[in-house]
Amino acid sequence: MPAETPPVEGDARWPLVVDVHCHLGAFRNFHIPGHDIDAMVEVMDLLGVDVAVVAAHAGIYADYRFGNDQVAEAARRHPGRVLGYCCVNPNYAAEVRGELERCFADPAFRGIKLHPELHGDYPLDGPAYRPVWEFAAERRVPVLSHSYFGGDPLGVFAALADEYPTVPLLLGHAGLDYGLDRVVDVVGERPNIHLDLTGPLSWDGVVEFLVAELGAERLLYGSDMPFMNAPLQFGGCVYARVDRAAKERVLGANAAALFGPLEPAPAIGRRA
Repeated sequence: MPAETPPVEGDARWPLVVDVHCHLGAFRNFHIPGHDIDAMVEVMDLLGVDVAVVAAHAGIYADYRFGNDQVAEAARRHPGRVLGYCCVNPNYAAEVRGELERCFADPAFRGIKLHPELHGDYPLDGPAYRPVWEFAAERRVPVLSHSYFGGDPLGVFAALADEYPTVPLLLGHAGLDYGLDRVVDVVGERPNIHLDLTGPLSWDGVVEFLVAELGAERLLYGSDMPFMNAPLQFGGCVYARVDRAAKERVLGANAAALFGPLEPAPAIGRRA
């Protein structure tokens, strides 16, 4: 039987909640309910999420410019509540640096999102991605990469973290497909690798294990909303069997250090 879930300690409101892994907009080949930004902000309000960092579904496929424009518009519509990831496609290598410059002229963009497996399994350390790592190193911009692709992705993440020590590298879905022990080995030696807990939050015991092995300082709350069920992911963090200080780090404090400064209007569900 699963271990008993403890009640949330003290005031159930949290100082800051940041969802570092969200998407936006229609998907290419099946319907996702509630994919528009207004519907997503309603869910944020219900849960008490102050800030979402989003990448457009269009942006992770071929039409990255259109997707990035969707993100910029969402951020204008909900200032402070919505921040953006700039998406680029390595199959259009000559356009990568220019698109990064275009996105980051808008202060709502705070990170870069990569999806190698959607771009022909293009290697994360390949030459077409080199402008991404150089740009991120120059500006100390967080890079979130999806971690499901061929080869030895943890080895690639490790090598990139070593080559670009000033780049905060977010391992999407905590690299859980490769085994927690190996993830801990790779991350533990590299202070610039952070674990996005999207997905693993729904697995009993993962948060507790990672906090025990690595501490809470590099763990980040994410939901994959609207692709995944945001309340399920949120509950996996709020009801994890770790102390409140660890939860506050995972839910928002760690993200604020990476994506700040943050100036959100409080989520409706957390207003006094």
